[in-house]
Amino acid sequence: MKKAKNNLSLKNNVSVGDKVVFDRKNNQYEGKVFQVRDNSVLVEISKESARTLGYELPNTVVRHGNYMIM
Repeated sequence: MKKAKNNLSLKNNVSVGDKVVFDRKNNQYEGKVFQVRDNSVLVEISKESARTLGYELPNTVVRHGNYMIM
């Protein structure tokens, strides 16, 4: 995945409800942003993706610059 050069531009452009794609454990996953923080976003992923990643809940944190807005 191609990373953005300027993390601030991603932070300012992402909003709650946006769909994002991010890398985790050598695979790409997509999810929906449900909260924007100073250094990261909280993303809801599918239950299947959560199970594949070994997560109990279908939520994860993705640092600004480590995702692309769809």
